[in-house]
Order: sequence, then C-alpha cells, then structure tokens
Amino acid sequence: MGQRSPLVTLAATAVGLVALLVVNSTQTGSPTAAGTAAAPVTSTPTTTEPSTTPPTPTAVPQKTATPSAQRTTVYAGRTTEREASVAIAVKGDRAVAYVCDGRRLEAWLTGTFTTGQLALRSRTGERLVGTATAKSAVGTFTLRGRTLHFAISAAGPPAGLYRSASNSRTIGWIVLPDGSQVGVDNDGTPSAAPRLDPGSRIASIDGVQVTAQSITGDETF
Repeated sequence: MGQRSPLVTLAATAVGLVALLVVNSTQTGSPTAAGTAAAPVTSTPTTTEPSTTPPTPTAVPQKTATPSAQRTTVYAGRTTEREASVAIAVKGDRAVAYVCDGRRLEAWLTGTFTTGQLALRSRTGERLVGTATAKSAVGTFTLRGRTLHFAISAAGPPAGLYRSASNSRTIGWIVLPDGSQVGVDNDGTPSAAPRLDPGSRIASIDGVQVTAQSITGDETF
C-alpha cells in the first residue's frame, strides 16, 4: 500500500479526539443516583416539656407528741360571809381544797375537776362543789348541814395552799393574795397554825422546825 497522505492522518487524529471527548463527557455528565451525595440530615433537638403533674410529697415521719406537764392553778380567798377561808388547787382532772377559819374549823377535801366542774369530798363527809375557770372559782362548801358560799380568784405564788403532816399532827395554811395567812394546827386539839415562811416553807412549833408541802392538786390523803 502506498503512504497515507497527511490530510488522512490529520482527519483520523481529529476523529479520535472527538470520540475521546464524547466518552469523557458521558462519564462526567449529570451525576447518577448512586453518585449523588446524600444531603446531611439535620437533627432537631427534642425539647422536654415540664411535667404538669405535682411531685408526690415525701412522707415526713410524725413526731409522737409527748404530753406537757400539767400546770397547777390555785384559787384562794374568803367565803362570802367571811366565816372562813378557802383554797383550791387544781391540776389536770384532780383537785384538793382546804377550808379553815384559823381557829377550830377545818376540812381537807379531794376530788375531781371535769369540764370546769369541781366535786370534792373529805374523809369526814364535808363536800365542796363549784365551777372554775382560768381566773376564778365559785361554789359552796357544806359542813354538818351548814352551807358556806365562796367566790375566789386565782392566785400566784406565794399565795397558795400548804400542808405539813406527820403521825401526830396535821397543819394547814392558806396564804391569801394580800399576803395574810390562815391555818389550823391539829394535833387532836385544833388551834391556830404558827406562821409559815412561804419562801422556805418552814414554820416553827415549840422551837421545832417543820417543813410544809406546797399542794398542787393531785395529792391524795
């Protein structure tokens, strides 16, 4: 065969270039589905809504209430006709009363105090009944068929009711709100009680000192 002409060679080269361009265009054209980059997924943070249900209260252990000490209230004064003096000590639902005239008449009574009502009795049958509030006590004292009325007031220390007792004698004192005293010393023959020092609760009988007890209302005798 004879030699190719330069034009033929140039034409062949041009055709090759065109074919190469076509192939390259096909490979770099519109991206296929497989080559498409996936769009990044934006993660939306989840917002926690505040709970509308009230929290369950935590059980708090309850303290056991311990009863407080019962306070004594003492009433002291004279009967309406001033025949005698009366002192009543109340503590809780119990009460003690003493009635005396400072010479011979005297009686110790014990009993109850319920819903404001006093009901007391002595060993020898005397009775005291009445009502009491935080400030006063009103009632009657019955002795051998005789009834004495009283309306007395609450009194703070040293006013109050005092007692000294032994096998041979019993002494009772009523210290009134004005500081005066009334009492009976009963050793079998009642007589006026010696003077009592309310601060020390000591009295002297024939040179012998005796100590009195401050009556609170819950005693039994």
